[in-house]
Amino acid sequence: MSPRLPIGVATTWRPGPGCPPVALSLGSGPAPFGRSEMFTSTANPRSRARLLRSLLLLVLIGGCTVRQKSTVPEPVQPPPPPAAEEEIGPPPPPRVAVLLPLSGPSAELGRDLFDAVQMALFEVGDNELELLPRDTAGDPATARRVAVEVLDRGAELILGPLFGRAAREVAAVASPRGVPVLSFSNDSSIAGPDLFVLGFRPEEQVRRIVTFARERGYPRIGALVPDDAYGARALEAWRAAVGEAGEAETPPYAVYGGDQNAIAETLRRFTDYDARVAALEEQKKALAGRTDEVAERALAELERQDTFGPPPFDAVLIADGGLRLRTVAALLAYYDVDTATARFLGTMRWLEDTELPEREVLVGSWLATRSPAKEAAFGQRFEAVYGRAPRPLASLAFDAAALAVLLSRTEPRFDRAQLTDPQGFDGFSGIFRLRPDGLAEHGLAVLEIRKGELVEIDPAPSAFPAGFAAGPRGAEPVRAVRRPAARTG
Repeated sequence: MSPRLPIGVATTWRPGPGCPPVALSLGSGPAPFGRSEMFTSTANPRSRARLLRSLLLLVLIGGCTVRQKSTVPEPVQPPPPPAAEEEIGPPPPPRVAVLLPLSGPSAELGRDLFDAVQMALFEVGDNELELLPRDTAGDPATARRVAVEVLDRGAELILGPLFGRAAREVAAVASPRGVPVLSFSNDSSIAGPDLFVLGFRPEEQVRRIVTFARERGYPRIGALVPDDAYGARALEAWRAAVGEAGEAETPPYAVYGGDQNAIAETLRRFTDYDARVAALEEQKKALAGRTDEVAERALAELERQDTFGPPPFDAVLIADGGLRLRTVAALLAYYDVDTATARFLGTMRWLEDTELPEREVLVGSWLATRSPAKEAAFGQRFEAVYGRAPRPLASLAFDAAALAVLLSRTEPRFDRAQLTDPQGFDGFSGIFRLRPDGLAEHGLAVLEIRKGELVEIDPAPSAFPAGFAAGPRGAEPVRAVRRPAARTG
């Protein structure tokens, strides 16, 4: 195509040696081979025919010189056909894959997550996203196979899978193609530049609740963690959090496992129960020989106690949930440590117990979790659409899909710089942002268990501090977090 012409084939004409150049004008117009003023003039047909013949003659002789020697003219090659114009159609719509366990043991949770994704596409308004849903069946090999399918179909972003091992398999085939994966796992060990961990990690929950308790006047914060992967991660986060306080002496911690008897023995040592019982006996002996009224009142008070003196901590993190949480809390009370003696601190794992606010032994405890107001708002909207209450992770899937819509409107689509914007994003699961190392940070609230209810005592933040808490990026200014506009009406 000629650089000066909007359409058509570029042409070059040169006169023969010794011949003056012949100027040939086809008039003006939007296209070089379109209708010109010459061809739309009012001249009569004969005049136009003579003019056209004259123009044809000029074209034929303009490229020749007069030669003395007669030669047989070379056959004239026909000009090449004009290049066919490429039809430029609309660009393909952004394709986003959704890989979830829609069958198998986790099918109900997978269905809630997928329904939340579809709900988000409607809520955030007009968009042209094309979803490519696939069932992983909760199996890493299946997740890898269906990931290849959606990548071959042009997926530019993958939402899911739910579990860490499956997410690692998906990233192994997506990363070489430059396609980011936003998994719903909370396993920080799988995170990388192309594999983001959107789940609520125990590390950030421990950091939030330990920092809050220390600010509220609890300097000695112990830890009780189960002997499993979750407990190991919680313990590492606890060590980092208490280390930041610069305490001269590290508070006690214990890792428990086995049956109830084994747990009981661990907690007996952790609470320093035997030493506190011995201290009580010493106090009783000291008062036993006295007959004054003050001593008698003190002795009567000691007789009602099981131990003397506080435990070796002001607060204790219990990184567990369900039946084991109730077992640990009851055993702490048995060894004379309750919420009146030390503040119990928890993570979102506590919420596995649907009757948590009714547990008398935990009244007065604090836990870090998502914003209850936003979670309630999401639950109401989800139930209005689908007629059932969503599982807790559903709001995370909604926010991931809303983020996908937002990033599909950027240029280029799903840009890494936009994806890891340190401002973060605001959704139904609270504010969140993705770090360049693949980890997600969430703004968490602190709740207190009161009899029959959970009460927010420290709301989730509305903005992140400058820069990332850890990772390759340096400090950056904080601006308002972004949220895709919701459809109204």
